This record gives sequence, structure tokens and C-alpha cells, in this order.
Amino acid sequence: MAYSLSTSYVGESLLSGFNWFDRADPSNGFVSYQNRQSAEEMGLVSVDTTTNATRLGVDHTNTYALDQGRPSIRLESKETYDHGLFIADFSHMPPSQCGLWPAFWAYGADWPRGGELDIIEGANTAHANIISAHTADGCSQDSSQDGLYAGDQHSKDCSIGSDNIGCRYDLPDDDVTSYGDSFNAVLGGVYAMKWDSDHISVWHFSRGEVPGDISDKRPDPSSWGLPDALFGGASCDVDKFFSNMSLVININFCGDYGNAAWGAEDSCDTYADTCSEYVANHPDAFENAYWDVNYIDAYQWNHDATTPTPTSTSSSSASPTSSSSSSSSSSGASSSAATTSTVIAPTTPGSSATVPGSPTTAAATATATATNPVTVNRFSHLGCFGSTSSFGCFDATASNDAMTVELCTSQCAGHVYAAVSGTECYCSDALDDHTRAAASAADGTDAQCDQPCPGDGSELCGSQSDHLMNVYGAVQDETRSVNPPPMATTPPKWQDSPDGGDGEGVATATATAFTTICPPSATANNGTAVITSVPIAGVSGTVPSSVLTLVSVALTGLLFAL
Repeated sequence: MAYSLSTSYVGESLLSGFNWFDRADPSNGFVSYQNRQSAEEMGLVSVDTTTNATRLGVDHTNTYALDQGRPSIRLESKETYDHGLFIADFSHMPPSQCGLWPAFWAYGADWPRGGELDIIEGANTAHANIISAHTADGCSQDSSQDGLYAGDQHSKDCSIGSDNIGCRYDLPDDDVTSYGDSFNAVLGGVYAMKWDSDHISVWHFSRGEVPGDISDKRPDPSSWGLPDALFGGASCDVDKFFSNMSLVININFCGDYGNAAWGAEDSCDTYADTCSEYVANHPDAFENAYWDVNYIDAYQWNHDATTPTPTSTSSSSASPTSSSSSSSSSSGASSSAATTSTVIAPTTPGSSATVPGSPTTAAATATATATNPVTVNRFSHLGCFGSTSSFGCFDATASNDAMTVELCTSQCAGHVYAAVSGTECYCSDALDDHTRAAASAADGTDAQCDQPCPGDGSELCGSQSDHLMNVYGAVQDETRSVNPPPMATTPPKWQDSPDGGDGEGVATATATAFTTICPPSATANNGTAVITSVPIAGVSGTVPSSVLTLVSVALTGLLFAL
């Protein structure tokens, strides 16, 4: 007995196997979901012709009026499911950015009686994933499941109730690559959901920890260890509360969750009073807001099979193919594997390079010759960051001819972020609005922090030629006090715009002089970008503050911890 592959959503089979939701958002987001034709015309979707990986993104060029909404995508599988094993491989997801509310989830058509299971979800500056369930009255989590999951269980009543919440799990403290910037820094990973009559179980595997049986299309969940989240058990009949569910992938803005978290568990309100105002007027903030989907595989339990040999019944000729490959490592490995990744070239909204039904996106390959530790001290790698404010919220903390990631993060103990470039180390308690993960280059390659650290040639410390820095942070200390609400059919509070809500109307915005604003918790220079070095062992130095600088940042502690 084993699982057999029933449907593999890859490339065109993903785009044609899902319905394109283009109505008003049920969870009140500042968003204008597009149908497929409009999304392709606007450059929101592309398929890598070499790997079949699919990019699903948002408009990051135009400003919009507050009664419109930023164009985005919401795809819902045409096929509905009762039970199965669902495995999704993403090489990139929307980053940890104010205004964003991305999700990969499933819900039943007869909601809430059909249930909702949110596999990947977060809002604004989150770096840790939340896995949650929303049901009709009568489903809760009890002690019968104790010891059967690895995550941290919260709000055990799964019914939406009067508070419109549900039950949730946070991922284990040692899983620091589950969402946003930290997920992208390790080239993404895999989420898997096993659904049977007893339980719904969810696992996360970072890129270097994906089990070989998943890569081989012979999945064996019994060998994966404890799931991160587990729903069902004695107090929740799975077959009663979850049925006929469609898979959904979307990128929302603000909405019930993002608005509730705005300024409550982050410092996003430093940049705008409301989430909608920020999203409407800052298109550049969402240049990296996209999913790169390698595949979404749906398996069914085959009682007659004697060996786990998957056979696809999908009508598409596309085969499941990953756009990234890496050497495997044991679970809990503390450093990234040397990786070769295929990166999809970005498309520009309205560009003639994207032809509906005829993806022409080119692929480029970048090979890392050195690796950075995924975690070091209390920090986790967040990737290469850029700043048009010259990192105005960062203070130069140390300069050393033998600089390493370990040395810099130790110097930034007690801070939220540590950034290293060459011989220099910088610390901060917050990122300003103009410092974020670096965008892809015009030729489709990722901006690379490719400079070996002076004190350890096996690590990377930014890029001398491109002004890149490696940034780290303490994802382990992040807490989320706002419970995510359901996303399925909450009555909308705003309707489509007069032109049909397709997002084609573009409002004009008045340009204002740029000013760096550091959240009040920052102990840095509050936008002056005047950096002086603190010497270590008699060595001192400075870095330019007037150029566009890209930084690979490590987050320490709760993002924007107050």
C-alpha cells in the first residue's frame, strides 16, 4: 500500500488546473484579483520554459486610489479533494514586507462546514509561519494529540465562533526558515499536508532538508518524523469538519489579518497610518512579492499498490519538475548546502515579453561557491538586502580585517538585525521602509552576495562590487499575538471598483521628498545615515552611505521587537 500521484500541477497544468478568482476579496483586502488574461497582460504570471516553474506575482509599478486595490492573483484548484497527500515545492515566496498577506491554503466549498486549513500564512513583517484551521462549531484540539506534533499549539478551539479565529500552530523554535525572507534565503523548501480520517498533518522542510522520497516522487510520510501541526483527534472528527476542499494560492494585501497586525505586532504604522494607504502608494515595496512554484503534487492513497510508484492521471503533459536542486543534509543542519538554482526572469507589467498562453521567460543559473550558516548565535540568515536610504537605521558597530558572520552576529547581541559587508559589521533594531531583500537583476539572475568573508573564506560577507551585505536576524524570538482569521467567505466590506475591480485604473500620486523613518525601537541613527566605525583589535573603517547598498541581513530576536 502506498501513495500514487493523481495530479501534478506544474507550469501550464498549474495555470489551467486552477480557477482564477477575480471578484471582491472575501477577507477585505486592498487587492484587485485578476483573471488569467489580465494577469498575463499585466506581467503578473510567467512560466520558465526550461524548468516549468511558475511565477505568480503582483503589480509593483503603479499607484492606486484607496477605492481600487493593487492587482494580484488568487488561484483555486478546479479539482476538490477528500483526503490525500499534498506536497508543494516553492523556491520563493512573498517576503517579510509591510502590507503583504500571502497564503497557500485549502477550503471546502460549503464553508465553514467544509473547513479551512491554512498551510502557509503570515502578514506584514512576519518571518515565522502560522498553520491554522477554521471550522464550524464542534472541532477542537485536546490532550489526545499530545506528543504527536512538533509545533507550538495555540487557540485550541478550531471553530470560527464569534471571534472569527480558529486554532493554530506556530512552527518549532528551531525551524527558522519557514516563511518570508528566511524561507527565501535558503532557496525555499517544501510544505506537505497529509489528510486522512484521523488527522490532517502538516510538515515543513527547508531546501536542504527535503526528504529523498519526496524528491523521488515516492513519498513516505511515516519516515518524516513528527508533523509541525496536527488537526483532528478525539475532539474533532476530520471527516465531519473537512470535506471537498480546493487548494488555493494567493497574495493579498492588508485585509482582516494585515490590518489587525498593522502597528500592533510590527512597526509598519511608522510608514503610513493605514495598511491600504501604504500599499496604494508604494509599488516598489512589492517588487519581490511573488511565488515561484516548482510544483504542487496531489497524491491519493492506493490500497492496491505494493510499491510506491506514482502514476500521474493529470491531463497535462507537463511533468513534475523542481527548479532548484541541492545536496541533501541531515535534519537540523546549521548551514546551507552548496546550491545550484534556476531563477525565473522577472516580467514587467504590460510588457510585450509576456504573451498569454506562450510563456517565453528565460532562465539563468547561479552557483554559490561559498555558503552561509542558516543560523548562528541567535540569528538566522535573511538574504541579500538593498537600501535606498543607505541603511539609515543601521549603526556601524565593528570593523575587523578578519570579519566573519559569527563575529558580526556576536557584536550585535541584543539587537534585532546584524549586517556584514567585507570587513564591516552593522547592527539595528529595525529596517526602515527603504531597506529590503534585493530584487532580481534584469537578466533574471539573483543579486548575489558573492564576497568571501575576510576571516572565513567559506562564508559570504556581501559584495564589494555591488555593495551587497549579508543580513541575519533572530527569527526564533518572533511572536505573533494576532491570530489569523479565516480567508474563505467572510462577508466583504468593500466592493469592486466602478470599472469592475480589475485594477486597470491607475491613480496618480504626488511625489514627496524621501526621508528615512526608523521605527521608534531602533537605536540607530534615525535616518541620518552617518556611519562611524567602532574599532576591534585596533582596526577601524567606514563604508559609503550615499550609494544604493545591498545587504544580506540576519534577524535577531522578534522583528521590530518593542
